[in-house]
Amino acid sequence: MAKKLIIDVDTGVDDAMAIMVALANPDVEILGITCCHGNTPLEKVLKNTLRVLKICNRLDIPVYHGCSKPLLARKQHAGDYHGKDGLGDVPDPDAPGLDLLQKKKAVQAMIKLVKDNAGEVILVATAPLTNLAVAVQLDPSLPKKLKADLCVYVSILIITRTVKCLCAARGNTCPIYISTWEFTCRNSLSWKMFQLMKNGSKNKSVAFIFLFSVV
Repeated sequence: MAKKLIIDVDTGVDDAMAIMVALANPDVEILGITCCHGNTPLEKVLKNTLRVLKICNRLDIPVYHGCSKPLLARKQHAGDYHGKDGLGDVPDPDAPGLDLLQKKKAVQAMIKLVKDNAGEVILVATAPLTNLAVAVQLDPSLPKKLKADLCVYVSILIITRTVKCLCAARGNTCPIYISTWEFTCRNSLSWKMFQLMKNGSKNKSVAFIFLFSVV
């Protein structure tokens, strides 16, 4: 049976790769993608998420509008790393419009999707944890309904995420798996591995993922 995921993103280059990794896995079903401020302002996060889904021919996956600013900390972005638009400032005149977004807000969608699939959902959080923190405040039982997995990617913006980590983890009963930014720095892939993957896969999202992994 396919693993059911909710992916919470602030789509810059790293989140784009995470989405494509999930899309490339035939054993994964993405129930929805919730968006949050972070690498770039929320509006650009929403546009970038839709751009990635369009490239992968998966605009059928619901995308939700989430929190646009931190709960307590001052707002920070990572334009020096991801470009001002979050995806390297590469022009995309055919980018999908924001009219494709779901009407329901990200926090409400997260709560409902977990409730409707209790015990089955793995929440993969690559964004600042604002959406998750607010969801747990609104529904303290949320962590107990997850499939014993909360995967958190902690990036360079860890300082702005500390308070939200504490809020999101409060009362949490499922294991939390944290992949730090330092871990990804120490585990880059070689060009040889990229060529092997590119030549052996017909899935363009896989090739794209490995291209960014070695740059």
